[in-house]
Amino acid sequence: MNNIVTADMTEVESQAFIDTALEKTLPVLAQIAKGRRVSHLADLPIDIEKLNAAILNSTMLVFPPGMKRRNRNIVKRTYLFADVTAQIAFPDDKDRVQRWEHMLKGMKAMGWTSFSKAHINYEETSSGLTMSNLVLDIVQAVIGGVTGGVGVALKAGAEAALAGLKGNKEALALYESNGKKGDGANFGVGSIAQDEEGDVYLALGGVSYFASSGNTKIVFFDKTQSSGTIYQSKAAFTIYEDDYTPKKEAAADAFYEALDAAAELEFGI
Repeated sequence: MNNIVTADMTEVESQAFIDTALEKTLPVLAQIAKGRRVSHLADLPIDIEKLNAAILNSTMLVFPPGMKRRNRNIVKRTYLFADVTAQIAFPDDKDRVQRWEHMLKGMKAMGWTSFSKAHINYEETSSGLTMSNLVLDIVQAVIGGVTGGVGVALKAGAEAALAGLKGNKEALALYESNGKKGDGANFGVGSIAQDEEGDVYLALGGVSYFASSGNTKIVFFDKTQSSGTIYQSKAAFTIYEDDYTPKKEAAADAFYEALDAAAELEFGI
């Protein structure tokens, strides 16, 4: 097991990290997207405030009732920045620990503060597991250290996330497509809560599954068909309005606009 500890960043260090990440990743995103960025909200004949869940790359996030659109955008765009820049910086399977560390640094650079120790560990496993049950167990293990109303809200959100995902074919198809790898898959679930002061909390759990048989037909709610290795990661964060500076917001917005449309889908659960 690796107990990941990333040092706190000064504002100068945070901005330097963001600038370097943008310099390295925006050209990559431009090559991938080639102008295909479109809004998944543009043609929806419903109130967008009722869209309380999102697929972000290979992670699903669920938002609490009444959460402001601005706060939802902060969560989505900062997480996408941290997750996708880490994926571009460390694309190889063997670099999963470095990728996780890079993602945590990206979250910190954008203004998030860890309030639990982040972990990544692995184990050999046999067939018969479902990724949905495993991810929920990881998220609930993170939430276990959060007391009071925030902890209750995070737990309810994690459970609602999986129920809502299973009931939405479009969201599930995108989630599995984004998560599928050559010999396995990456899946993550994040639950979000907001306290009475408006501070935002995120509990995040993820799995990377690598099948020994090279099986690529891994479905999130179906049992695995072969033995393999599972890497589990978990972390919990909070972000305050004052820590999300205009420069960070501008960078997160620029990164978001450069992403391919398939990186995100908002939907209701």
